[in-house]
Amino acid sequence: MRKTVIIGMALLIGVAAWAGGSSEPKKVTVPDNIQWVTADRIGNPNASISISFAVDNTYSHLTQTASRKEYLTKRMEEWAKMNPDVKLIPQILAANNNERLAKQLEQAATGSQVDAAMIDGQFVPLFYRWLQPIDKYFTKEEMDDWFEWCKKEAMIDPADGKMKAAWFITNTVGLWYNKEAVPKPPKSWDDVITVGKDLKSKGWQYGMLAWGGKNEQISYGSVMPMFFGLGGNLVDKDGKPIYGDAANKAKLAEVFAFWDRAVKEGIVPQRVLDINNNGDLAAEAVKDKSVAMFLGGSWLYSILKDNLKDKFANWEFAGTPQKSGEMRMQVPGGYCMAFFSKDQKKLELAVSFMKYVFLGKDGMAGWCQAAGYTPVRNSVLKDFPFFSQDKFQSAFGQVIAAGARLRPNTSTYPIISEHIQEGWQNVILQKQTPADAVDNAFKKTLNQIK
Repeated sequence: MRKTVIIGMALLIGVAAWAGGSSEPKKVTVPDNIQWVTADRIGNPNASISISFAVDNTYSHLTQTASRKEYLTKRMEEWAKMNPDVKLIPQILAANNNERLAKQLEQAATGSQVDAAMIDGQFVPLFYRWLQPIDKYFTKEEMDDWFEWCKKEAMIDPADGKMKAAWFITNTVGLWYNKEAVPKPPKSWDDVITVGKDLKSKGWQYGMLAWGGKNEQISYGSVMPMFFGLGGNLVDKDGKPIYGDAANKAKLAEVFAFWDRAVKEGIVPQRVLDINNNGDLAAEAVKDKSVAMFLGGSWLYSILKDNLKDKFANWEFAGTPQKSGEMRMQVPGGYCMAFFSKDQKKLELAVSFMKYVFLGKDGMAGWCQAAGYTPVRNSVLKDFPFFSQDKFQSAFGQVIAAGARLRPNTSTYPIISEHIQEGWQNVILQKQTPADAVDNAFKKTLNQIK
């Protein structure tokens, strides 16, 4: 048996219908015992409006992380019940960052993109020409609520001043440490060596760990914060790679030399290259006497909390160690929701859905709390106790505020990053000296972009 509901009526399945919809009632059939959220659909299967969107698997309701899955499923179902004439078709983005960016750019250029998509904030400017303005769906108060660097770097297209995307989370890689074993986190590279040796002398298996499997997290967490902290530049103002030029080469080689020293002095093991995902880091943190400090993303919050349980209270988060303990530098990351649909009805509904789940004040607070990310709206950090009173969220915000610099948004960045990752791994494996690793990486970059 099926039932017919009227969109726009306040009694619609117990809640008000989407406020931005047509004033004329529309009839839509909703099956009995409907499952509102399934693996391949969100909403009424009989809905006349279909909207496609693409997100990373860990940002989808298919994620295996319990806190994320619970939040997303609940929030998506609530929105779907308020909008029974709409169904959303989710797509999962490629896990490999380089592959993802290339495919998204290709789809945008050929007009085969989804209606809405999650895009790395660093690269949003590459999509401006294809994105639809969404200014009218946000009040001035809402716009003023976002961090200025979010609006400048990815939300506002400088060519026309229009809002083309909405940043909804940020994160950074910093030093997670067990305060019972490391009462005071190391701030300098020398401190890392000293603390690491002390841990080893006390029976800890590793002095320090980091993500070492080939992935952007090597560049993002283990190289760029230190390189930028030394004043290094990857590209010039035109996007041309310059990290192999004399001054920048010296700075990058200096970063590689720190890691070379950490391996030679037994602080960082070569098996760090086997750490390929967040779960690998969490697994080491759970083991008794395995690791008491590691470089990891702030997004590890929910994963560590789920795995460490009561022991999570022993952990803290600090900024990335720099050559000088006085220098503070982080690389903030995060994602934006961007909208491609030229159908104004779909565009409005897509923005409404994303605001409810990710972008609005309540949506951003709920998602960032469930997933362990840092919000990018001032009111969320201020008005929700989880962020204003939680020691980790406070630390995440503080380390980003102390000094931050984004990776360049040039389309050649994935190529640059890939070769720097290879160079870093070769240094860890003692296959190349720091200087040779930089030279070889730079040569590969120049050859590939010819």
